[in-house]
Amino acid sequence: MKSEVSAPDKSNSTKILLIEDSEDFRGKMRSLLETLDYEILEASDGLEGLDVMKSQEEISLVISDLHMPNLDGLSMCEKLKEENVETDALILMVTTEANPKLKRKGTDAGIYKWLLKPISDKKFLSMIKKIISNIPNIKEQAA
Repeated sequence: MKSEVSAPDKSNSTKILLIEDSEDFRGKMRSLLETLDYEILEASDGLEGLDVMKSQEEISLVISDLHMPNLDGLSMCEKLKEENVETDALILMVTTEANPKLKRKGTDAGIYKWLLKPISDKKFLSMIKKIISNIPNIKEQAA
């Protein structure tokens, strides 16, 4: 499946990359995020997501599923570090996994937040808006 870009004319908007193998769930997240006028990039697995991150500039936020075919979300994050892919994007892992050891491994791989499914649309949008609005402060604290 080829990566899709929605609303490419939003050159000044925030870019968010959605990486999710479930077309239905990815479509739902895209629809929610488009209500906030974000530019949405999409990938159906970690390999596609990695390719998009290597080819697209100024992605602010990556929202990734953990369990996907070809390359899972955690392995994708580890590959980003391993291959020294330059990105300032914060990574939000959306999953049903609550294992503390897995979360620590995710933090070590560069995952900013771990978001447990299921989550209400309202809480999802609220969290995304808060993260996007705080990106400058988050990056400053990380430096």
